[in-house]
Amino acid sequence: MLIALIIIYLLYNIKGDQMDGGSYIALSGILSEEKKMSMITNNLSNVNTIGYKSSNALFGEFLSQKAVSILNSESKKPFVDKAYPITLGSYVNTSQGAMKKTGNRLDLAINGSGYFAIQTSDGIEYTRNGVFSLNEAGELVNQNGFPVLDTDEKPIFLNKEGADVTVTRTGIINLKNSTMSRGIYQGKILTVNFKDSEYLAKHGDTMFSATKDSGAPVKNQNPDILQGYVEESNVNEIKSMVGMINISRVYNDMIELIKSYSSVNNAAINIVGAAV
Repeated sequence: MLIALIIIYLLYNIKGDQMDGGSYIALSGILSEEKKMSMITNNLSNVNTIGYKSSNALFGEFLSQKAVSILNSESKKPFVDKAYPITLGSYVNTSQGAMKKTGNRLDLAINGSGYFAIQTSDGIEYTRNGVFSLNEAGELVNQNGFPVLDTDEKPIFLNKEGADVTVTRTGIINLKNSTMSRGIYQGKILTVNFKDSEYLAKHGDTMFSATKDSGAPVKNQNPDILQGYVEESNVNEIKSMVGMINISRVYNDMIELIKSYSSVNNAAINIVGAAV
């Protein structure tokens, strides 16, 4: 943010009635890189967050109104220097993180595609974070205390004292103790898939909701759930650090570019002023 403010200061100290297109382009480039830096920083802060999926910036190109006016005029002046990079939003890197064995019977991980369904105060949301526990009522909940849902979109209750919880690879939950020859069926954990999960809307660090671009959730009929495991963050630390270095280089290049534009503009103004 500090660098962007410095750039804005430089732009507004360029002499003349208007800032040139090149300076605008450099500024928009700085702001785009700043957005990238913010996302990388957030990704790195979640390198140890279970079920975390890294975010990446999505960029496009904006053609200014002045450029559109030029295109519509009879003069057909050059307009290529009026296209600015802008941040359109972000998308989620849905690649799977490493599986970590915990031995906790209520820790679950999805091997392959899919998301657990969680009933939050804002409606049903989705996550890859399978660190679950039982509340006082024996309800299976996530780390924020929200209920984990079964295939009927109902909370799961496991309030059998002294019973062992077993979860099959397909998500079927059974309760069993030393006096039982067979477990008691308690339901099946709901997992869902999306057409384009990279366009899910992120809420906090590990929760998501469906969007128009992601498509509606579809029940996963054949999930592969691992009991006693959790999925680690998919943040690539080395790649992220390299990205930060590259962004710093771009910052420096853009600053020098704006300084050059400013010098050229000022020199031109002085020459014209001397000739009048």
